[in-house]
Amino acid sequence: MAVYVLDTSAIFAVLKEEPDHDRAAALLRQARSDATTTILVPFIALMEVHYKLLVELEESEVRFWLDVVRAWPVQIVESDPQWGNVAAHIKSRGRISVGDSWMAALALVEDAILVHKDPEFDAVAGLQHLRLQYDRDRV
Repeated sequence: MAVYVLDTSAIFAVLKEEPDHDRAAALLRQARSDATTTILVPFIALMEVHYKLLVELEESEVRFWLDVVRAWPVQIVESDPQWGNVAAHIKSRGRISVGDSWMAALALVEDAILVHKDPEFDAVAGLQHLRLQYDRDRV
């Protein structure tokens, strides 16, 4: 069984068809057709997508894109004490954002592969990850 966690950057890679989005989209197709593939979306990633879209779009468009993500073959995962404890330990050890601490912690707790674009995840011990290409021209 393969389990993946989508970071905010991976979600946006698919939504905006950014470079390397095809790798993340392939995982979504795989999850749709293969019951042994599970994709998790942390609550914090969905919140980050939500607030970033609110900056760029009208409310109705934001609702549309959030519905698109929710229609993917993913499980939205809400917080629990064990996951929060691991996130706090990750955050305490290094220069990583609170949101990224939650995402890395979920991957560790679920023995999953984190799909992302962020080099800060390299510092998280024991984290399995699939790093998508970062498009420097979009910064």
